[in-house]
Amino acid sequence: MSITTPVEQLEQAILKRAQDLAESHSLAAQQQKAQILAEAAKRHQLRENHETEIAKAAAEQQYRRRVQASEIKMQAELDELRWTLIQSIISELHTSLQQLAQQPEQYLSLLIHYLTSAARNLQQNEMIVTVNEKDYKWLAPQWQQLLDASQLTQSYHLACSENPFMGGILVSDNQNKVRIDNTFEGLLERFEMTLCQEINQQLFLSGHSILSREVAT
Repeated sequence: MSITTPVEQLEQAILKRAQDLAESHSLAAQQQKAQILAEAAKRHQLRENHETEIAKAAAEQQYRRRVQASEIKMQAELDELRWTLIQSIISELHTSLQQLAQQPEQYLSLLIHYLTSAARNLQQNEMIVTVNEKDYKWLAPQWQQLLDASQLTQSYHLACSENPFMGGILVSDNQNKVRIDNTFEGLLERFEMTLCQEINQQLFLSGHSILSREVAT
């Protein structure tokens, strides 16, 4: 039977204390390690979520830019198409009106129609009818006969325009405060506005369909 000395007892007590402290510190270290790992995982998840949100925002921004670029490109193409269509039709009308001016009977009927229409709208006793130089030379010798044949009671003074135009007439009162522009240029200008509205309506309806398909993709 061994007898432990006080020195041995002291050593055993110190060893036991060291083991207890080691276990205690080891447990605390494990807990701290778990806490560090949890916090690191949390920070990693937050960073990952943040990066995901940034990526989503960037992707959405890139998508919006793509849609906007498509809209701008489509609008430019529509504007070019609209301008081409209008200019093509106006050019064809320009040619048709020039050809009409070379057909005396039809052209004269058109001028008389414009004249009687202006008489109804202006309702003036005296009016000035302005035509281009070519038509003035043609109409002046027969002007009064044309007025009599048309049964127009108002006084119409035929005048030659200082500014050249293709054809048609410009009717105004003596003070030139009220006038009706039925020159070919005036008709084309008014028709161009109507034509522009019509083409815009058709193109925008078509463009809306195109844009809807683009956004869907």
